[in-house]
Amino acid sequence: ALLVVAGAMGVGVPGAGAMSAHHAPAASAVSHAVTMKKLAFTSSYTGNVKILFGASSVSGTMSGTGKGTTLGQGTVTASGGTTSFSTSSATDPLSGNAVLKGPGGSITVKTVRVYASTTSSAAPTAATPDPVVVSGTVKVVKGTGKFVGASGTLTVHASFTVNAVTGSETQKFIATLKGSLSVKA
Repeated sequence: ALLVVAGAMGVGVPGAGAMSAHHAPAASAVSHAVTMKKLAFTSSYTGNVKILFGASSVSGTMSGTGKGTTLGQGTVTASGGTTSFSTSSATDPLSGNAVLKGPGGSITVKTVRVYASTTSSAAPTAATPDPVVVSGTVKVVKGTGKFVGASGTLTVHASFTVNAVTGSETQKFIATLKGSLSVKA
């Protein structure tokens, strides 16, 4: 009886502490390092921007089509705004995000430091519209498809005009994004 108790506790019996034939060995952890490669990225889009003017803010959405290196022919959708809009201000900070889609996936970018500027000091009208230039830096925050895990920083440059500073309007825009993307190799 003492031998049975000692065997059950794994004391003094050779092999008593070994794993039985009915137990599978523990799985070993395997680490797979993801190799990334850096790609030059350039894209150009055209489309419509819908602008909604508030008392001291402006919001907008953009949608368009175009082409980007590594993305191919595709679309862009964006939304954002500023809470410091003033007709007497030449530069207003913007916040928002955009999704650039192509046949193999998409990348989502978020504003880091982006501004909307105008050069006109007069109130815009349909006869004398105000040119607006959006420029700054955006960060890649998400990727889908072949862009899962993508990262990078891009510069953005967009332009359109406005005919008013109240109500809402839709205008044509042109936009480019340039920089580098890190993607899975």
